[in-house]
Parts: sequence; C-alpha cells; structure tokens
Amino acid sequence: MGDENSPVVYWKASGVLQDYVTGFHRFRVPHVPDGYQDAFLPSWATIRITLDEAAPWSVRIGNRVFEPVPVASFFGPTSLAGYALSRGGTLLGVGLKPFGWTQLFGGDVSRYANRVVSLESLDNGALALRHALADGGDVVTVFSQWLEARLQRRPPADPRIAQLTAMLEDPATTRIETMAEALEMAPRALAAMTRFNFGFTPKLLLRRTRFLRALSGILTRPEDSALLLEQAGYWDRSHFLRDSHLFLGCSVRDFLRRRGPLNQIALGAREKALGAAT
Repeated sequence: MGDENSPVVYWKASGVLQDYVTGFHRFRVPHVPDGYQDAFLPSWATIRITLDEAAPWSVRIGNRVFEPVPVASFFGPTSLAGYALSRGGTLLGVGLKPFGWTQLFGGDVSRYANRVVSLESLDNGALALRHALADGGDVVTVFSQWLEARLQRRPPADPRIAQLTAMLEDPATTRIETMAEALEMAPRALAAMTRFNFGFTPKLLLRRTRFLRALSGILTRPEDSALLLEQAGYWDRSHFLRDSHLFLGCSVRDFLRRRGPLNQIALGAREKALGAAT
C-alpha cells in the first residue's frame, strides 16, 4: 500500500485479479499554466480514467498524437515511450498483464499496439466505471468489481500466455529458442502467439524487457549504471544507446530533460508497492 498523500500511489491486486493485472494506480497531476509535461515508459496495456473532464490531456507515442485522450481510455501495449501534456487533474488506472488482456477482453491486441482508443470501444460500460470512480468510490474496489464481472463472461485463456510472461520477467531468459522449447512451440507459432496476445514479436519483447530492466535501474541508481548495463546483458553503452533511441526516441540524457517529476516518483512508488519499478 502506498502513501495516500503522495502524488503517485500504486496498489497491488489481490485475490483472483493477481493473475490478470499488474496493479492499480493514481496520479495527481499538477495544474501548470503552460501545461504539465511528463512521460510514460513502454508497458503492457493500461486502462486509464481521467476524473476532471475540464482538464483534457494529450499523449504522443512515436509519430502519433492522441488528443484529447478519452476520459475513459485504453492504452494498448507499447514499445515506445509516451510523452504527455496535461492541464492537471487526477488520473486513475490499472495495468493489464498479457494474460489479463486475453482473459478480460481477448482478440488481437497488436491492433492496439502503441495506440490509444476509447475504452467504450471495448466495453460499453466504460462510462459507468468512470462515474463510479468520479463519485468517490474506492479505486481498487471499483476497478476490481468491474474487472471481475468481465472475468465471469469470458472462456479460459491459454495458460501458456502466463508462462511466457513469467519467462520474459526472468533475467535468465535471453533466447527465443529457449522460450519456444519450454512452451513446446515452433518459433513461427510462438511469434504468432506473442503478436496476438502481447502485441509484439518475441524478439522485440525480449529486447524491450532487457532495456526496461536496465533503464529502471539506471534511473533509480545512476551511480551503478555500468554494473546495471552489464547485468542486463548489454555489451557496452553504445549497445544500450541504440535501444534507448528505439524505445524512448532519444538518449537517456534527453529523456531526463523531457520527463517530469511524476515519472521519477512513479518508479519508486511502483517498486515499493508492486516489487518492480517498471
């Protein structure tokens, strides 16, 4: 459980939802005359609810700008950082594991990769969810009830999706062939499964995981950057810099200038509540 007075709070899922969501969060974005700028790191799919309709916000993911972001929105899985501009307000959200996407919604999630759509396009009860949150309902309780109702309407998902997610989270997993063998799948079948349920190819997923593992460490412990890069499997800084431009659209130094303070607060709050900074 996070500090309720913090501008960023994360809550861990409990019960049945632990298998399906990464956690819940609340961001209190400051009101800045010229707009508050910050960044989201690449992640799994996320549902985000804006409570203040008078404070619309936008986000740029790669070459696409989504403006305004719907008050009840679905962010597909991302391989690119998102750069946001907001007029302030409260943002509530829940992250979906790939197994959660498949079990709660289903279908080809690659259609939403690096995109933002209205949550109403996936569930016509999205605005009712927002109203319940805007009326002061407990964040975890309201989200959990809505998600659990969806679980009851869906057939069981392929358990290999959860297995693959666990392998991706394991630093020892570095080869596509290892994943394919463990799941008893041909590499081509594995690629089809990850694009459909994770949004990206196995190669990009492994590369993204390695980068985020190194980056989150560097952002919180910059004095250990050389060791962290080596532990993540990078040959040298130029190797890491290439991935930085791929996933952030810039160098880490430029990213530090582009992001706002909530991003740094979120890394610490998330690690404390959920066990990992990203």
